[in-house]
Amino acid sequence: MPQLTAITRFPVKGLGPDPLTTVPLRANHTLPMDRAFAIENGPSPFDAAAPGHVKKKHFLMLAGQAELARLICRYTEFDGRYTVSLDGSTSIAVTLDDADTHQPLFDCLQELVGDAIRGPLRLVHAPDQAMTDIPQPQISLINAASVRDLSTKVGQSLDPVRFRGNLLVDGLSPWEEFELVGQEVRIGGVKCRVESRIRRCAATSVHPGKGERDIDVPAALFEHYGHMDCGLYLTVLEDGEIALGERLNPIAAPH
Repeated sequence: MPQLTAITRFPVKGLGPDPLTTVPLRANHTLPMDRAFAIENGPSPFDAAAPGHVKKKHFLMLAGQAELARLICRYTEFDGRYTVSLDGSTSIAVTLDDADTHQPLFDCLQELVGDAIRGPLRLVHAPDQAMTDIPQPQISLINAASVRDLSTKVGQSLDPVRFRGNLLVDGLSPWEEFELVGQEVRIGGVKCRVESRIRRCAATSVHPGKGERDIDVPAALFEHYGHMDCGLYLTVLEDGEIALGERLNPIAAPH
């Protein structure tokens, strides 16, 4: 029976994972604090007076700045503190919703990615709008068996974290998750609808932790499977809480 083996959010787009053991979900919302903030890389169309979704090319992101994967990041829920360390160095801490605290983070990023900085950096946030790759308020799910199957094909162990999914499920057959598209499922007690497969980009080619591109994952997917998809987008249909170890169960369609 497929089981939830990891829950992960990425409070700042392009930066490191924040693992969870349990999380509340809300209908028609993304995972709480997932890509809630993004780092504007020079001027962008983002309008703080009317905040909304902006294409990822305007932000620092793994697809463009692989070095970001070297950062170890943690978010503290109760006080909104976000800590970042580079290669085990002393951590710096900022409060995500307090612009007066952000400069140490920007200095760290300047040191890390250098010439990739196109202009002034700014942390931006749009309430109720995650800065994910899509504008729809969805969560993402990865099948651990599919990642293992791809690892076997390429002769290299691939950490599922490189696919930056919110939920990792084990217990399905490789690529069986694609059969769920269009169906409703329960994760624990929370009902979700499986919307689509996720087409992968260059961000998945970055080794988590090393901050370098070690394998062309989209090309490997196409070579071995004839597509560049790994994972699913889901819409949360009802409020509820999920936790590690809970099961994923397809909901049988009525006859």
